[in-house]
Parts: sequence; structure tokens; C-alpha cells
Amino acid sequence: MTARGAIVLLLFGLAIGIVGNMFRLQHWPYTGALTIGATMIQAIAVFVLMVKVSRYPGLKDFLDS
Repeated sequence: MTARGAIVLLLFGLAIGIVGNMFRLQHWPYTGALTIGATMIQAIAVFVLMVKVSRYPGLKDFLDS
């Protein structure tokens, strides 16, 4: 997965989280499933982004400066 794909996945997870919170405010069903799903999607996206950033060739030079 590319970094762009991980960012899109993160934004998708944020959108699902917003919808889940709207469901929670309205006391509609499936609130827990939406919240857990959004959190899992966001965690996967953040993990992929961390791996991509840690493997970036210019990271060591950036951190040393």
C-alpha cells in the first residue's frame, strides 16, 4: 500500500467515526460496530504510515539535522 492509499484509508476511517458518533448521539443501532470498525481502520492506516515513514530513505538525515 502506498502512503497516499494509507492517507485515504485514514480519512475513510475518520468519516466512519463521524457517522458512528452521529449514530451514538441519535441512539441508533450499530453504534458499537461503527465505532470499533472506524478505530480499527484508523489503526491500520496509522501503522502503514508509520512503516512508510520509517522506511523513507531521507528520514535519518531529516532526524539528524
